[in-house]
Amino acid sequence: MTVHQSIITGLAAALVVASGCQQPTLQPKQLCPGKPTVQQAAAMIELQKQNVQPMMASADCIMSWRDEKGSEKDEQVSGKMAFVPPGKIFFKGDKFGEIRFGTNETEFWLRVKPELDSYWWGSKAQAASCDETLLLNPAQIAEALGIVDVTADWDLFYRDGYDVLSLYEADKLKKRVSVNACDYHIEAIEYYDVQGIKKVSVQLTDYWAGDDGLTVPSTIVVSYFDALGLEESSVLIKLKHIRPLPPEKQNKRLFERPGRDGYGNMYHLNDQCEFIEEDNK
Repeated sequence: MTVHQSIITGLAAALVVASGCQQPTLQPKQLCPGKPTVQQAAAMIELQKQNVQPMMASADCIMSWRDEKGSEKDEQVSGKMAFVPPGKIFFKGDKFGEIRFGTNETEFWLRVKPELDSYWWGSKAQAASCDETLLLNPAQIAEALGIVDVTADWDLFYRDGYDVLSLYEADKLKKRVSVNACDYHIEAIEYYDVQGIKKVSVQLTDYWAGDDGLTVPSTIVVSYFDALGLEESSVLIKLKHIRPLPPEKQNKRLFERPGRDGYGNMYHLNDQCEFIEEDNK
């Protein structure tokens, strides 16, 4: 994995929102019965989504990957984030000089300087169609924070205390969500490519119930897999100092995509899910 890839992978996971280095095993403390129909399961997840509130937090994360020689590598990134449902996100990190990530209703962007002196951006609609290839995907980040859409056309089965909901496209598994049947918190989200091979796994644990009804997973493990389905990298993140983000602190400028601001390299996501370099004007 290149430096570019490791930074984007790490930030993607940090924003998908850990300590330690092993994925937690889904095992509820007690077994509760699941929902009898997918309609009821979808309705409960929709209710959980509606309860997601604007928040801010500190984030510590550890990125792990293997380089071209197979050696294990680690990087640590700390930062602060703000989130306004359903899809406004701002992250400021202290690694590699300046890391800034943001999304609003229509766009997303990532800026890294001076280590890379690079700026990536694109439309959220295009990013949504690149869920098999785009590491830094705004939709997946929002889902890890509680904005998950499940409809009545998903499949539902119950296993070991979890309602497991699966989305299929052209008879291929595309996404799978595991929900603790007791509190109905989502504890795992898996994303699959067109061949039905798992590409990304997100584990959400240690839900934090704070003031004003704010509930959010504080420990998240994100794993990325290669074309053979083998894990090639992972990120562990811990959200701390989680607190509501009041209206007066929801600064509109945080969620406006900034200009080039002197960045040497600028890349735009195209219709082929590739970042194409723009002219330096």
